[in-house]
Amino acid sequence: MKFEIYTDESYITGERFRSIAAFSYNADYKDQMHGELEEILKGSGVGEFKWKKLKDAKHNFCAIKLIDYVLKKISNYDLRVDIVVWDTHDSRHKIQGRDDDANFERMFFHLLKTTLKRRPRNSIWNIYPDQKHGIDWDTIHDCIAAVGRHIEYHTTMFGDFFTDPYYHIESFKEIDSSITPCCQIADLFAGLSVFSINYYSDYCLWKHNLATQQSTLFPNPNKEIQFSNREEVRFCIMHHINKECKKMKLGVSLKTKKRFHTFNPKNPINFWLYTPQHKYDKAPTKIG
Repeated sequence: MKFEIYTDESYITGERFRSIAAFSYNADYKDQMHGELEEILKGSGVGEFKWKKLKDAKHNFCAIKLIDYVLKKISNYDLRVDIVVWDTHDSRHKIQGRDDDANFERMFFHLLKTTLKRRPRNSIWNIYPDQKHGIDWDTIHDCIAAVGRHIEYHTTMFGDFFTDPYYHIESFKEIDSSITPCCQIADLFAGLSVFSINYYSDYCLWKHNLATQQSTLFPNPNKEIQFSNREEVRFCIMHHINKECKKMKLGVSLKTKKRFHTFNPKNPINFWLYTPQHKYDKAPTKIG
């Protein structure tokens, strides 16, 4: 089988929590899906969807349409969205002289190697990361490819055998996300993942306000906390995807960990907060 995967990042510079999302699907449906996503953007009056632009009704409706499309097509196009988030205040990252570009490369590697291995063995991949300066894409490609070529040896009661390689990389190419709808899907989920961490408490207050307004004929606005248009729109998106994922039983939780989280990483919408794997798991540092 052949798959394609598109990646984009969010909150990468100067933020405590940072993220990369990977949107992948069966390559047989590439042309059809790209055309359908372009129609959604065009019909919404949005040239390029970016999380940072999500602050008005037009982008709100566009985001809902994109989310609904992804969830609806999970089975049809064999879609996955995998999102890794890391905390720059944890034991891995809170170190002197941390190299954020090199650390981005490590997080990208962790995300891609696990995502690709969740597909059938011997799959063929085309990988399209969003353009990012200062990243050694050639080395990342080589490392991911090396994992894919790994063949395992097993001894059983029926004899010895070798497994197929995990995967093969056919192409690895930076692209311009502004003209690539699939990268814009990744950007949406990457932004949503970090926002859910940063604003969970405010989201709960917003939900309380909303419930009060709906249950009271003459609500008193002086007793309610006011939020900006940007926050209101993004809370709507949080609420929508949480509701729809529960409706589809996708195993995505928001309340349990006070952020979006997927308990079973094999599920097609996988929110993953990276945690240090052992005491020597440290972010790379700048030389000199």
